[in-house]
Amino acid sequence: MLMPRLLTGIVGGALLLGSIYFGSLPFLFIVLGIVLLGTREFYTLAENTGYPCYSGIGIVASALVVLSVFLNGVSFGQVTDNQTTSALIALLIILIVSRSLAKGPADTSLSEWSVTFMGVFYVSWSLSHLILIRDLRPGGREITFLLFALIWVEDITAYAVGSRLGKHKIAEAISPKKSWEGTIAGLIGAAAVGVLFQMTLLRQQLRLTEAIGLALIVGILAFASDLGESVLKRGAGAKDSSQLLPGHGGVLDRFDSFLLAAPFYYYYWAFLKH
Repeated sequence: MLMPRLLTGIVGGALLLGSIYFGSLPFLFIVLGIVLLGTREFYTLAENTGYPCYSGIGIVASALVVLSVFLNGVSFGQVTDNQTTSALIALLIILIVSRSLAKGPADTSLSEWSVTFMGVFYVSWSLSHLILIRDLRPGGREITFLLFALIWVEDITAYAVGSRLGKHKIAEAISPKKSWEGTIAGLIGAAAVGVLFQMTLLRQQLRLTEAIGLALIVGILAFASDLGESVLKRGAGAKDSSQLLPGHGGVLDRFDSFLLAAPFYYYYWAFLKH
């Protein structure tokens, strides 16, 4: 099992890092693929838990949200601004309600409405911020590399330390393997990455204390995001969101840490640094 896991990590990591380096369409296609597969896994988990939804509408809407964010940003502004993304949200509500009306009265209507809507925003809206992060100027490429390095190093460090030294569990009913020892080690690893980037690629954009603080907040949000997806999997009685990636589970398993961290990270840079 180790070799398929290693190969999947190497190939997937190389494709993702390459797309971040080149940005634009290569990165769009990678994010779009992640969103489509992740949204589908979300709806499968929901249905397995007993919450029906309109997965077809949700998956199409998720793709349109990613494309709209790529072309227009979020655009919640004056009527003179381009508001394609916000218009898509209104259209999604119309489609969900119209689909329910066509189906007729049902005890599952509330679930179908809310789960479909949540799938689009939990996965697509959250991960679309990766595109906005890469498009930040100046330094979008380096800023994006920092986000991925923070989360990946935290995850690897937490797993390595937790599997060997983890004695005190954090949330055993949700994620039995997560320990305080591993989590603290992961946050320390993330802080070290923040310091490294501040001393090299992002010297002009970040102060040392700011880099450490940002790394710790991203690390905490990534941890909370990971636990959030674990809650969904526990409810569905599933160990992984799917078996798509050998040795890694599903796409949602690999990118769950970004669901809360990416939006915060983008608005931090957009509001405070640009």
